[in-house]
Amino acid sequence: MKNIYEDLHSNQKILIYEMLKRGISVEVIDAERELIKTSYNGHDELICDRDSSIMPYNVSILAGDKGFTKRNLMINGISVPIGETFLAKDIDYIKKAFKILNCPVVIKPVFGSHGYDVYINLKTEDDVENAIKSIIEHRGELTKIIVEEYYEAQEYRIFITKNGDYAVLLRNPAHVFGDGAKTIKELIEEENYNRMNPRTNALCEILVDNEMYKYLETNGISMNYIPFNGEKVYLRPNSNVAMGGVCEDYTDKTHSSVIDIGMRVLNSFPGLPYVGIDFMTNNIDEKQDENSYRIIEINTVPGIHMHFRPAIGKSQNIAKYMVDMIYPETKDYEKDKINEKPIKGI
Repeated sequence: MKNIYEDLHSNQKILIYEMLKRGISVEVIDAERELIKTSYNGHDELICDRDSSIMPYNVSILAGDKGFTKRNLMINGISVPIGETFLAKDIDYIKKAFKILNCPVVIKPVFGSHGYDVYINLKTEDDVENAIKSIIEHRGELTKIIVEEYYEAQEYRIFITKNGDYAVLLRNPAHVFGDGAKTIKELIEEENYNRMNPRTNALCEILVDNEMYKYLETNGISMNYIPFNGEKVYLRPNSNVAMGGVCEDYTDKTHSSVIDIGMRVLNSFPGLPYVGIDFMTNNIDEKQDENSYRIIEINTVPGIHMHFRPAIGKSQNIAKYMVDMIYPETKDYEKDKINEKPIKGI
């Protein structure tokens, strides 16, 4: 019998599984759009991706604008990287901003996800100009972009809800460990095979593209380099799981001040029920101050799978926290009717 959910993304499958456990019926309306209809005792929802009736459209649109998000968080006293928004075609103004910042910068589109067209730790005018050229090539010269300071720290994903439920992940950029015999190319091939055969967690294949080659070249490494046994070789600067980044649960290691900041971020967007926050710090287990962290951006459609099946550490079922808010009347469902095993094939 065909699994009617098999064409949906893992994030949506986990959300659906949480609903089915509670007796909420689920109908797939459009698998390509991740659109489902859910019903429980006369309470119907049309859920597109993870957006439901509890997610205000205006807030979702504004939160997706990285330029607005930066200004809004700054107004609310939350630390963000110093930066400004430009059109990609305004290269002369962008270069002036780079000189004024007088530090390595990040350049990225105002609207975007999964780390695509994000250029990190740019140190020269040539670096800046090349990044802009790539963005224009991919998206056009009228693309809105952000130029901001590069804040060097560990990157975490904080998921938090209005109810105070939360989960925390450390996101580590894609990397391989040497064995003293295989080349970088061979290690990537081996790692990608192991990740997918079978797939047992949220790890994606390590993306091999021009940006990876550029990053390795900048660091004096080729695909034929043979790392010594135990040597950790990073393959790109950004930590997105979709590009091969590694996710490790840090929920129980996180200082309460981080969660307090997360709640302030959430409250900066009135009506937002939950959010994923890209949080940069080098001491997540210590009390934070305005200089110890930066909020990079936020996501109103946060990934569920990476929390549910991290590469390292304990599973955090944030789908439960979401369904608690979408269907609060099911919050006290009988947990022992169906056990907590994931859906087969996720």
